[in-house]
Amino acid sequence: MSMIYLVGNGYVSDYISQIKIENKKYVGVCRSEKKNCDINIKLDISADNKKLKELITENSIVVYLAPPQQNGCIDLVLKNFLLNVNKKNIQKIIYTSTSGVYGDKKDKVVNESESIEPITDRAKRRVDAESQIKSSGLNYTILRVPGIYGKGRLPMKRIEERLPLIKRDICKHTNLIHVKDLARLIVACVHNKASDMSIINVSDGTAIKTTDYYLHIYDLIGQPYPEFIDYEDASKLYDKKRQSFINESRILDTRLMLELFPNIVEFKDVREGIKDCLKC
Repeated sequence: MSMIYLVGNGYVSDYISQIKIENKKYVGVCRSEKKNCDINIKLDISADNKKLKELITENSIVVYLAPPQQNGCIDLVLKNFLLNVNKKNIQKIIYTSTSGVYGDKKDKVVNESESIEPITDRAKRRVDAESQIKSSGLNYTILRVPGIYGKGRLPMKRIEERLPLIKRDICKHTNLIHVKDLARLIVACVHNKASDMSIINVSDGTAIKTTDYYLHIYDLIGQPYPEFIDYEDASKLYDKKRQSFINESRILDTRLMLELFPNIVEFKDVREGIKDCLKC
């Protein structure tokens, strides 16, 4: 029985751990107490170096989901993990990056060979993390992940507050993926040798205007639409993090994902994904 370590055992891991793999056990690793995996370990990967050295058993898979620290342009958390963990025992590392590494492509379709031009420090930390993974000497798959939505992760607070939306005709595109689809993709990378040493864009395959995403939620919960505004008004109203999301746009080319993992995406229509999220 070999191990799959879910490092950064959080929201996505809750769904990964529900997908059983023959002769594999899930080991959840995070700073808090959790009981979602076969084995759950409370450990701070940014500081508990002695425990890190003893963490990974032979022939293991690491799914690295831990976010970087909140400042700077270098992912110091991943750096500490790679420095102290026993790499000889890692058969493969699957790293969840972000599509934010591409920066603002002004609604252009981007594949994995597109230049990376991160704008925010948050995205720059992910670029650094990708570089660390590629130079680690480990067998890897890097997934460039867009906005994740799922049960308990819809923007209900903004909807309850009736936060104004960008006018639909000027709104830029975003990319999304349902957490259940992301979990299936991550698990599929465990045994798919064609994904080794690869960077893969992942999404539901259908770019959507951010405003349309919100309007679908309003429609499905039966609430009237909020006010619509332009980008100038949004710059005064939205917080900096929200502004960074609406000011960047790109359309992810997911042909490689579909070639490697055909028919793996269940929620191609975001409206069906939202319905799934709203189930009791």
